[in-house]
Amino acid sequence: MKPRKSCSNCIKGRPITVNNDILCREKGIVTPDYVCMRHRYMPQSKSTRNENSKCIDCENFIVEVFTSDNSSTIGLCQLFSVRQFDGTTKNACSKFVSRTYSDVS
Repeated sequence: MKPRKSCSNCIKGRPITVNNDILCREKGIVTPDYVCMRHRYMPQSKSTRNENSKCIDCENFIVEVFTSDNSSTIGLCQLFSVRQFDGTTKNACSKFVSRTYSDVS
């Protein structure tokens, strides 16, 4: 049985971290229970709604490598920041773009 249609489970919507609204590609900012005719269910395997995105997972976050093991989480946002901060502690902003991890051997 499919869950009830809403923007909170649509593939075209992304949650806004400031409040509980959804940023829809089609309609703009809407409430989570809003639904339009262009609704498409998000596949369960790709659902990341329950996870809070952090700055460390964003393409715009530049990690400063201080150690040889490349495990640093300190860096800066190339869009907004001039000061370095820990990317694992700060929630992502509305300009979040998911980082693509490539397998480098």
